[in-house]
Amino acid sequence: MASGNSATHLVPAEGELLDEIVDLTYPLWGEGLSRSAYATWNRAQQQTAWGRRQLQRLALIDRDRRLLSTAKRYQFDARLDDRHVRVCGIGAVYTPPDRRGQRQATAIVQRLLNDARTDGAEFAALFTQIGTPFYERLGFRAVELDEVTVQVTRKGGSPAMLVRAGDERDLPALAAMHDVRSAGARFALRRDVPLIQYALARKRLLAGLAPAGRRQLEFFVAEEGASAVAYVVLSVNEHGWTLEEAGDRDPAGARLGAMLQVLLAREPTHEAPLIRAWWPRAFAVPPQLELTGRTAPRDVLMMAALGPSAVPAAAETFYWRSDEF
Repeated sequence: MASGNSATHLVPAEGELLDEIVDLTYPLWGEGLSRSAYATWNRAQQQTAWGRRQLQRLALIDRDRRLLSTAKRYQFDARLDDRHVRVCGIGAVYTPPDRRGQRQATAIVQRLLNDARTDGAEFAALFTQIGTPFYERLGFRAVELDEVTVQVTRKGGSPAMLVRAGDERDLPALAAMHDVRSAGARFALRRDVPLIQYALARKRLLAGLAPAGRRQLEFFVAEEGASAVAYVVLSVNEHGWTLEEAGDRDPAGARLGAMLQVLLAREPTHEAPLIRAWWPRAFAVPPQLELTGRTAPRDVLMMAALGPSAVPAAAETFYWRSDEF
C-alpha cells in the first residue's frame, strides 16, 4: 500500500523502518519494559487474530524512504444508536526530532482521516496526553470520560458466590454482557470475542514482559450453572488496582459488587487497595460500590466526525479503560 503525492508516501512500517520507529519511540512509550520486550509487545499485538486484521503501524516517508512521521491505525466496529458504524482509531503519532516543525504530524493525521473518510468510516478517534489544541485544529473534539475511585463496602466475611479465573470459554458471555449493559448509551464499540481477546492479550503481554513483580493482570468471572454471569478485569501494581473492564447480567450490577467484595476478602487484614476505573455513565453502579474522586483521565479521548453524525457526548459514550489505544 502506498498513498500520497510524488514527494511522500504512506506505507506499512516494516523491516529497518520499523526498527527505527521502535528505537525512536521506546524512550517515550516503553512502559518500563526493556527495548527488546517493548518491540515484542508491539509485534505481538499485531499478531493477535484481531490485530492482524484491524491494526497497522504506518510510516510517512519521503522519496528516499526517510521517516517523516509515524502512527498506528486501528479499525473498530461500533454502534451509534441502532446503526453499525466504523471508527478509525489513530494512535502512537510520532515525528522524529529532526523533522519537527515541518507539519509532518499534521500530514500523517490528515492522510489517515482522508483515507478513513474514503473507506466509509463515520468517526475517527484518538487518545492524547499532550493537550487538545493540536487535534482540535484537525477537527477533533474531546469526549470527557470519567475516571473515578471505586469504594467497596467490605463485609465481615466473603459473600457466598463462586468466583474463578476467567478463560477463553467465557469470552462469548463477556461479549453478550457488553451488548446488554452498553445498550443505554448512544455510542459503544462492538466488543466481539476477537476484540476482547485482543484487549486481554495486550494487557497480559504488558504484564508478562515487565520486570518480575512490577504489574499483573487478573481476570475473574462469577459463575452460575457453568456460565459466566459477571466478570472483572484488573491491572494490579504497587499503586493499587485499575479496573480495566467489567460486566454483569444483573442490570443492578449486584454480582459485580459481590465479586469485588470476594476479591478484597482474600486478604482481610490488609488495607483496601486504591481502585481506579473509567466508569461508563450508562453502567449502573452496584449497590456495594460508591464512586468518588471523579476526574478527567490523563489520556483524553478525542473524536472527529467523518460522516453526517455529530460526535457523541461523554454521557452518551460507553468506553472501558481496556479499549484505550
